[in-house]
Amino acid sequence: MKKILVLGSTGQIGMALKKDLTKWCEATFLNRNDLDFADIESLSAKLKDFKPDFIINSAAYTDVDQAEEFQENAFQVNSFAVEKLSKLANSIGAVLVHFSTDYVFDGKKNTPYTETETPNPLSIYGKSKLEGEQFVEKNCSKFLILRTCGVISKNNDNFVSKIKKLSKTKKELSVINDQITAVNFASYISEATSKILKKIEDNTENENRWGIYHMSGGESGSWFDFAKYAQKINALSYPDSSFSQIKILPISSIEFNQKAKRPNYSFLTSDKLKNDFDISLPNWEKSISEVIG
Repeated sequence: MKKILVLGSTGQIGMALKKDLTKWCEATFLNRNDLDFADIESLSAKLKDFKPDFIINSAAYTDVDQAEEFQENAFQVNSFAVEKLSKLANSIGAVLVHFSTDYVFDGKKNTPYTETETPNPLSIYGKSKLEGEQFVEKNCSKFLILRTCGVISKNNDNFVSKIKKLSKTKKELSVINDQITAVNFASYISEATSKILKKIEDNTENENRWGIYHMSGGESGSWFDFAKYAQKINALSYPDSSFSQIKILPISSIEFNQKAKRPNYSFLTSDKLKNDFDISLPNWEKSISEVIG
């Protein structure tokens, strides 16, 4: 039985991975209390004890706006710790699976981004995540970088949960309508990741599909689109709730005035994932329905 070590076990993807991986492999899950990314040297001892075949890094500093102010923290978790992790993974011959983001792109085009296009992040968050990617590529001989976007789940720290919470104290919500991307249910991402590992687990030494993969549903939308659809689905079951009743208004990125600059278009095409592994994620409507339902 293959042994997998998952870092970031309390995050949205990490929590979803607990359900999928434990069905077919020996998996160990570490959260920020088990492993401090400010002191990742302690991971060396854990790796020697567990000797994993795969390491999945779903840990990240994900507060995009806060990263502009706390730059050192963002780079420590998303970049410097990943540098050390990638070297350790390579030294023990483990496959490193590392999650990244659509925010490595600048959004200056209006067609889906492929894995071969040159990143140019606009924010500290995006820059720190790109640097982490580069360390993985530089230090690992066996790796998968999975770029995804708009991760949502049933927990209380994502786009859908936040707008539902805001609806309890506000009379109307203004949601950005000119940033085009997708949202993806964490369990869909986890299921796809688990399928990939099953496809490569028995022959990693001769595997040739290492590299960067985009992992997202096949349709794009704006945050305003996502909010309106979430409200529509919510109203089917809870028509009298504050979220079902609140007025949702479109607003431009300039008017909204976020601390961190986001790409206006960062939709990822996942054709490579489909071609190489025969894996596709459901569209954002299904992801939202999973979270609201």
